[in-house]
Amino acid sequence: MKKFAFLIHPRASVKDDMGKVFPLFKFIPEKLLRKLILLLPPVVKGKVIFLPEKKLTGWIIVIPLTAEQFFSLPKDFIFKKLLQAIYKAKKIGAEIVGLGEFIASITKSGEELVGKVNGIFIDNGKALTAGITLKAIEQISEIKEINLSTEKVAIVGAGGSIGRCVSHFLAEKNISLILIEKPKKVIELERTFSFYKNKLITDDISAIKEAKIVVVATASTEEIIKPDFLKENAIIYDVTQPQNTSPAILKERKDVTVIDGGIIDTPMLDYGMDIGLKKCQAYACLTETIIYSLENLKEDFVGYPKPENIKKILFLFEKYQDYFKLNIFQSFGKPLNEKLELI
Repeated sequence: MKKFAFLIHPRASVKDDMGKVFPLFKFIPEKLLRKLILLLPPVVKGKVIFLPEKKLTGWIIVIPLTAEQFFSLPKDFIFKKLLQAIYKAKKIGAEIVGLGEFIASITKSGEELVGKVNGIFIDNGKALTAGITLKAIEQISEIKEINLSTEKVAIVGAGGSIGRCVSHFLAEKNISLILIEKPKKVIELERTFSFYKNKLITDDISAIKEAKIVVVATASTEEIIKPDFLKENAIIYDVTQPQNTSPAILKERKDVTVIDGGIIDTPMLDYGMDIGLKKCQAYACLTETIIYSLENLKEDFVGYPKPENIKKILFLFEKYQDYFKLNIFQSFGKPLNEKLELI
């Protein structure tokens, strides 16, 4: 298999997230840390090992910038950090570099990184995230006995690479859709989905009130899904990191189920560091990069995932089912039972 590297960054708090990697950070004020990390280079922190064989397969590289800084700092500065990380990945032996969290969002889904470092292929991880979102909707509907032919599904962030793919596949099944996007993307979405009649396209987030299932696939650093926006007994599947769904929903809306999206159980893998999940778990974007390295693929997977790529990665996901399994039984890190109720 090809060796890979996967790029991550602090999601919200430098103190909390990077404190798991650098214990001394826990004793430094957050405000000061946000300035200090600007001076730090990318750091190789985790070694990914297949446990049965104790075989090194890849590395986790931490980009010391927060989600907010990715959107607020000059793009030249951000790209310098990213290229430093990719060069470092090549130096330690990686051939595929996967993009975690907001890195794909600020590089046109990875397109702007293709060819920047010779011998390195880029994977944005979007195809598997979209694919398992579709699988999750099927499983959730079965568990909760939801008839998708009579209910509506809302996609928040429907113009993004994940949201658009999920919307297309659901449209093919003639499911009634509510597609939410920022005003500047609404016209493009209307053009993209002009073939489909059974939909509402809007920039009004309150429209999700009509949806039984809400998929959150935005690229925001804020909590935009609030308790009063939701239909009775609604189910939220949130693939964002940091999550764009407010934790207040757990207290204020006991009827609503919030599911941490994009999580894969990986019992055969150890990541050598805390990546913000339970032991032997990974997000779909990281899992996709691992699968492509297992397959020795020499190809860039960037931009909007094509339907054939989603079908391909889902086929490979099933091929490696001893290594990877979809997990829909967590809510803000807390376990859910087989009925998707908090334990």
